[in-house]
Amino acid sequence: FQGNSTLTMSQQNEINSYIAPNKPINGRIYESPAPNQAHNESASATFGGCFNSYSSSWTPARNNGQPFTPMFQSTPKQTGAPTKYPAWRNNTPSTTPRRQNNELGAVRLRLIDLELSDATNSSNTSHNRSLRSTLPVWAIDEHGGVSANVTLKEVLANEALIEFATDKNGCRFLQEQYPAVSDGGIHDEIFRRMVEDRSMFLSMCRNMFGNFFVQRMVECSNTEEQEIVMEHLVTDMFALCLDKSACRVIQLAIQKLETHLASRLAAELREADLVRLSIDQNGNHVIQKIIKTLPVSAWDFVVKFFCNDDNLIAVCQDKYGCRVVQSTIEKLSEDPHTECYNQRLHLLQQLMVGITRNCGQLASNEFANYVVQHVVKCGGAMETFRDIIIEQCLLRNLLSMSQEKYASHVVEIAFLRAPHRLAFEMMEEIFEGYIPHPETNRDALDILLFHQYGNYVIQQMINICCTAILGQSERHLEQKEIEQYTKWLERIKERVTRNSHRLERFSSGKKIIEALHASATGAQLTPPNSQYH
Repeated sequence: FQGNSTLTMSQQNEINSYIAPNKPINGRIYESPAPNQAHNESASATFGGCFNSYSSSWTPARNNGQPFTPMFQSTPKQTGAPTKYPAWRNNTPSTTPRRQNNELGAVRLRLIDLELSDATNSSNTSHNRSLRSTLPVWAIDEHGGVSANVTLKEVLANEALIEFATDKNGCRFLQEQYPAVSDGGIHDEIFRRMVEDRSMFLSMCRNMFGNFFVQRMVECSNTEEQEIVMEHLVTDMFALCLDKSACRVIQLAIQKLETHLASRLAAELREADLVRLSIDQNGNHVIQKIIKTLPVSAWDFVVKFFCNDDNLIAVCQDKYGCRVVQSTIEKLSEDPHTECYNQRLHLLQQLMVGITRNCGQLASNEFANYVVQHVVKCGGAMETFRDIIIEQCLLRNLLSMSQEKYASHVVEIAFLRAPHRLAFEMMEEIFEGYIPHPETNRDALDILLFHQYGNYVIQQMINICCTAILGQSERHLEQKEIEQYTKWLERIKERVTRNSHRLERFSSGKKIIEALHASATGAQLTPPNSQYH
């Protein structure tokens, strides 16, 4: 038919009768909708399963074994002769449109399975793409893994090293087959190809699978190879530390490389933004690895950086950064018989000056309070600084700090770890250190008994007194000291007994009463669970 010839209805029907049925796709026949059922004049028209404000919800319904009648409501209205719609049908929506009740009086559906597996959710598209196999066809077995016949020589001969390194199964194959020592053959050839292009090597460090093979190479590297790895890593050290995958390579390099090479990596961060590194979820692990692995001379710049108050507070008040500062304190206060103790002690003193000066602000913070707790809990060289914090920061502030959500944790630990001399001062401050309110006549003990955070401090005081009286204290106590703890416990008992009818209304009050009953019977005491204030 040519030109402007017009087909009659009978001619068009005859042509349509010769159109081949739709070919199966993925084992399914995708039928075109019947033209006389493709009309929709309803206000609740939908497409792709999206409903407007007038439509109602729908669920697939069984039809008692009867064939479903496809009724695509949102198909554009057709005029003229009936036609097939193969082009339209090939672009099948990912969800089946809603059908309205037809003359059979039921909702009839045919769910279209496009076999997109997990990729139907657009939010997972990039994740699925990253997990897609990059292995060459010749290397894949029937299960999608690496064929048992594949060798490292074949991988190199086919220039498929990168494809293997960036694939989950391929990367595992390379790690298992990579020779542990340089043999002048396959080990050296693989290493050479991986490091000959610096940008490609760095991209492998950042790859979610490739980084594991790079780690394997670092583990098995000799001195000459370690120098090459170090020269590559220092070119983009800061960015690699912040990368989720590459930071693992950096940490392993710091641990496995020769000390002078690993120190060179650390020195590359000397002028970097240490606040950002310390508070980053990846970078903080690199800083901690440097502190725990290398000699103090390689990372003394980190301590000096923290000696600045602004830097110290910014890092301590972060959930990752507070752990970096704690690791620094742990390393600097290690056994005095280990190397460089004098240098470490000097740096520790500089750091503790800043922590002590800002103790009030740090103790009241959600994360920084852990740093102050850590100082108070540590023994050895830290005992001097523990006493300084209690004397200069906590004493004369116990009532206010005990009523704060985070500072109250610090007060509890201080009661638990304080030497008897300071514990005596703290107890006396709670009992006698504050003038009762002129109107209510409530003193500090009354206030803390009924406070949502302060009651944990009272529980800790009871626990300490009972532990001392029962002879369960960590250190030996003189008889006079035990008598003093007994007097404090009796004062608390008297106050609790006076207010027992009010305390029994609260769960915290019940715990205080239970603790006192346990002390009277000599039962094992359970320390207050202040973790969940």
